[in-house]
Amino acid sequence: MTMKDFAFQGKIYLGENVNGQPRNLKWVGDQSSLNFAMSIEKEERKENWSGNKGVSVVNIQSKAVSPELVLRELTPDNILLGVHGKLKKVEAGSVTAEPLPSNLVKDELILLAKGTISNLVITDSTATPTTLVDGTDYAIESTHSGLIKLLNVAAPLTQPFKAAYSHGGMISVSMLNAQPPVRYLYMEAINTVDGRRARVHLYKVQFDPMAQLPLTSQTLSEFTLNGATLIDAINTLDDDLGGYGKIEWLDEE
Repeated sequence: MTMKDFAFQGKIYLGENVNGQPRNLKWVGDQSSLNFAMSIEKEERKENWSGNKGVSVVNIQSKAVSPELVLRELTPDNILLGVHGKLKKVEAGSVTAEPLPSNLVKDELILLAKGTISNLVITDSTATPTTLVDGTDYAIESTHSGLIKLLNVAAPLTQPFKAAYSHGGMISVSMLNAQPPVRYLYMEAINTVDGRRARVHLYKVQFDPMAQLPLTSQTLSEFTLNGATLIDAINTLDDDLGGYGKIEWLDEE
């Protein structure tokens, strides 16, 4: 029995394309939608013999499959798809002598290099360093951010100041300093009308930099990834697979 009416849901996975096959698939989490559009660029020639100027030849110049994926979960792996950057994990640890900027002024806010700080000690640069006093010489604005406020920078304190502290771990994702990743996209689709299932494959998806990432909102947020499906040189050799992707309707009878 072939499904007719449809309303799909299902898990979407992204992984590596290794010799045309999916490897290291990871679930992207909940998402709003996955759509893809197919298009062609073509050249048309119109005849000059009938008086109707009808199209006599169509030359296909290119083919494209363009996915749009709307994600609801802001994970490091998901955000990496849309910022074309590098992921780096920093373990929890400590800093012993982080130099603060020179020529600081009273009431200036300073952001430390690490976040989730504790055991903060700030000293100056005299021959026998003076330890600044919390609440008198500085105040911690946010332990989460590592944000401090200088309350006193007057002599005999000597700049630059240095900070020693413990910090938590973090995962950082840089922006636009790496080649865009190529992912194998797989979806196990469930037709909520009749419960039947299908498998959707896009062999090599490359997402564009995200057009917008909502960082403040009064409602639950999501972000959209648009991109292109690259032709797979291995799968295109098999006429049953094609070079871009396939949809498989599963027979459960």
